[in-house]
Amino acid sequence: MGTFGTGPFSSDGALDFLEELAERPPQQHLDALRHMFTYVLANRDLLWREFFPDQVVAAAAFVAAALPGGEHLQHRLAELSDETDMAMFPASASDLAAPTLEALLFVASPDGPWHQGWTTEANTLDARRTIDELIAILRGPI
Repeated sequence: MGTFGTGPFSSDGALDFLEELAERPPQQHLDALRHMFTYVLANRDLLWREFFPDQVVAAAAFVAAALPGGEHLQHRLAELSDETDMAMFPASASDLAAPTLEALLFVASPDGPWHQGWTTEANTLDARRTIDELIAILRGPI
């Protein structure tokens, strides 16, 4: 049985995604993320077969880490880097904010698949807070 938590990097699927991204040179991270979000949005019917909500949430958090307000996510990625050899990508991801937000909302809208199956009210609330926080960062200052 796999690990599945309410944080953006708290599941086996999220960590697998980060490991796969870490296998690429840092200069390829943005293109890999762009490809992922394009694929998710163009192939919504493949959810649960080709990609999973926790992977999309992790990818969205990775992008959010490079945006203003995402500094705490950078710290979390740095903590994980000791375990996964994860390199931070070198440039701003601001041009990815819109497709990232769209893909995140697809899997984690209030009734989306990310929010299905939490076994406690506390986990449900924590999962919603995770997504609300990512949405706020991706939308940027108002």
